[in-house]
Parts: sequence; structure tokens; C-alpha cells
Amino acid sequence: MNARSAVTSGKKGGPRTTHNDNSHPGIKIALRQWVAKKFQSPIVLDVYGGYGMMYESVWKVLAKEYLTSEGEAINWLNSQERLNANVFDVDPYSSPYEAMEIIGMKAANERIGIVCTDGCLRRQAGMRGHLTKFLEQKCEWDSNNKGLMAAIYYQYPSFLRFVLQKVMPDWRVSSLAIKYGIGFGRQSTVYFACLMEKIQ
Repeated sequence: MNARSAVTSGKKGGPRTTHNDNSHPGIKIALRQWVAKKFQSPIVLDVYGGYGMMYESVWKVLAKEYLTSEGEAINWLNSQERLNANVFDVDPYSSPYEAMEIIGMKAANERIGIVCTDGCLRRQAGMRGHLTKFLEQKCEWDSNNKGLMAAIYYQYPSFLRFVLQKVMPDWRVSSLAIKYGIGFGRQSTVYFACLMEKIQ
């Protein structure tokens, strides 16, 4: 089992209800509070987690209703006809964008909040690694283009907006908050929250 399948199935570090892997908890809590306060009655779908630190620190207090996925997150999202939450907590180890695409297609509300950990876009650009095939295809990017990768790293907010437009084409970003990881080797992980409105 690789790291991604471990986290999406909730098996790494024990069952889903005891998973406690949270870097930069202060940043994560602040972004979730920011999103929650934008909704009168937040109904939260925690896509990759469940009943851990973020639940205890934020959702238990601020969410009207709290739901989690079951089993492998992407498969679970694909199996749902509609997603009735208005706040989506997307905290994978790597790319949140595959889940965000499905959320964009299946969200029932016309205004939603999404809070994410992005361990993919800026990290891979900074290491001059390879983006996921999903991102390469959606954005028509070539990971071998070093100029592009440098631009993604240093101009992340602009490229993030572009990615959001590509993976959620029926939505527009009305507000966006971005925080970078702190400490040596951690600045490449990005934490962001956005408010999205359905394009009429």
C-alpha cells in the first residue's frame, strides 16, 4: 500500500477515527474557521479525514453537520449522485485536485467552501519533479518545462487560480486564502481555502 492509498482508505496510522497526522495545525485550523464563518449553517464533508484534530478543533464546534467519506475517497466521491455539503475539507497527502473536480461536478449547492492541503503543485514544481498526469492533462502542462515549473513555484497563487478554473470549470473563485508551510523543506506544501460560486 502506498502513501496515497493509505491516506485515502484511512488506514495509515490506524483507523480513520484516530488518524492524527497534522502538520501546521494552526494554519489548518485558521483556514477552516475562515471558511466555516462564511456559512450560516456549515454542512461539512471531510473527504480524506474524519474525527481527528480538525474535527475536534473546528468542525465539532462550528459545523451544523459533519460527514466523512467511506473507504477510498475518490471511489466514494464517484459513487455519490450528489454532494449536499456546502463545505468540503480536502486534506490528502498529495494532490487535492482530483477530488475537487468531482466536487465541482456533484456539489448540490450554488455556493460552496473548500479547504485544502496541496502537497503536489508547488512541491513538485520546487523539486523540479513531475506533476500528476491529471494536472498535466487538465492544464496542458509539460513537467519537463523547467521554466514553467519555476513559474509555478514562484507565482503559485496565479497558477492555483488557473488550476481551479480547469478542474472546476462551472465555478468561479469569489474568495481565496493561501498559506505556505513554515520551516526548511516545508514551504512547498500549501494550505488554501476558497469560496466558489456556481456560474449561472
